[in-house]
Amino acid sequence: MDRIISINLFGQSYRFKANAETAEIEKIAEYVVREVEKAKASGDLPSKLDTVILAALNIASEYFESQRYRERLVKEVDRRAKALVDYIDSNT
Repeated sequence: MDRIISINLFGQSYRFKANAETAEIEKIAEYVVREVEKAKASGDLPSKLDTVILAALNIASEYFESQRYRERLVKEVDRRAKALVDYIDSNT
């Protein structure tokens, strides 16, 4: 079911529809607001758009870092699982 979520950026309220769990949506919205606030506090950016773009770039950077970590983790789990299977096969 779609939910309407509001976030406040630069003193203006933005509403959007989301179809995930309310707690998850609110957590995501709070994260975006925190990232925009961090970008705003990082220095004198010429405009609100510049601030939001910096926040988006920071979020994207964290996302891709998480993806790289996940890929490395999956490869390591696969490697260990294969080693375990080989060990079991060689000792049975």
